[in-house]
This record gives sequence, C-alpha cells and structure tokens, in this order.
Amino acid sequence: MKWLTPEEAVAAANLSVTSEELIEYTIQAEDEETIEEKFQKIGLLFDRDRWQAKKHYLGLLSPAKVKKPVATESSTSASASESIDDDNWAEEDEENAVSETEESHNLQSEHQEEPYILEKCTVELHLTFKPDDGHPDGRIVIISASSHRDFPVSEKIRESSLGELPPPLKELLKELVADFPNCQVRRQIANARNQKKRSANPNKPGSEASSTTTSTTSTESQTTGTQLTLFGI
Repeated sequence: MKWLTPEEAVAAANLSVTSEELIEYTIQAEDEETIEEKFQKIGLLFDRDRWQAKKHYLGLLSPAKVKKPVATESSTSASASESIDDDNWAEEDEENAVSETEESHNLQSEHQEEPYILEKCTVELHLTFKPDDGHPDGRIVIISASSHRDFPVSEKIRESSLGELPPPLKELLKELVADFPNCQVRRQIANARNQKKRSANPNKPGSEASSTTTSTTSTESQTTGTQLTLFGI
C-alpha cells in the first residue's frame, strides 16, 4: 500500500474535507468513535503506528481511479484511451507493490531480524515527567526502556536523580513549550466540537467530563511560562 500525507490523501481521493481537518481527526477525543473509524467513513485507512512514528500514515481504502471511457463505437481514439488507462493503472499497481514490499522488508528488518544484542537492536527510551508536587527532589519521573516491541522495564525516580539534561533534550523541551499555545488551541477546537456533538445528544454520557476538560485547558496558558524553569532551562 502507498502511504500518504493528509495533503496527498485529499488530492488522491478527491475529498471534500481539507488536510487541516484530517489532522484534527488525530487529536480529537475518541469517546464516541476511534480515529480509525473517523478516517474509514471518508474512505481512508489510518495507521496508528506510522502516525506515532511521524511517517506517512494514510492509505486509500478504495484507490481512486479514473473510470474507463464507455466505447460507443469501435474507434482508434477509444482504443488509445483505454490503452493509456491500462498503462497508468499498471504503473500504479507496480508502485503500490514496490511500496508494500519495502514496508514489509523494513518491518522484518526492524523487528524480526534484529538480534537480542544491545548494540545491534532498536532500543526505545522514554522519560515521563509528572506534574510538580512540591517535593524538594523535584518532580516524579518515570523512566522506561524497551526493545523488539516487547514489554518495557521501568522505574519511578525523582527529577534530581537524573541530573542535568543533555543539550539536545533541553532544546527539544524548549520547542515543546513554545508550541504549547498551539496545542491548547487544537485541544480547545476538539473540545468545542465534541461539546456540540454532546449538546445534540444530551442523553449520552461524557458531556460533564468534556466541560471540565475545557475549563481546565483555559488555565494552562497561565503556567506555560514556568515550564522551562522546572526543567532547569
């Protein structure tokens, strides 16, 4: 399968929605339907693993193809048109076959063929900083490591045990904090849309939780300026 960006998917499937709306599908709450279900309704396949890995994550459930012209009479022009269409479809099928082969090869190389040797396998490390609780040793930090898509090993420590973060991580956190206003706007848009849906169906549970979330996000911008200080940046 040929994987596409939101912009490419809109063009390939001739969708009535915009690429921005497709991106919003991925950040909206999944209370009533999953992200996969939202994309399926408009004829797209959503790959959550590729999306989380920041790869092209959309595919066409029914590849859009130009319909062959109906031959009313036997003519040279009709035959030429059909020949061109067949060639185009053959090229598209070949391209998709190559894409699927490469994808399968990459997955096998990454997860099935990697040995259980630290230097020769993919290792994932994660740091999860919990909200500041005023402890003198800093925030609670959950550190975890995993490989081969297996269960992670993890430990809960205090921030002071980490010491100073490496410069690349500090720069990454600066970028994150700088994007907080945009994150807040995206979340508010998603909450507002969910609130409209629940208002139209007041008997469905969850409307109270949505309003609580909305009021909470309105205070997030007030704390944004202190985030870098908490990380020692």
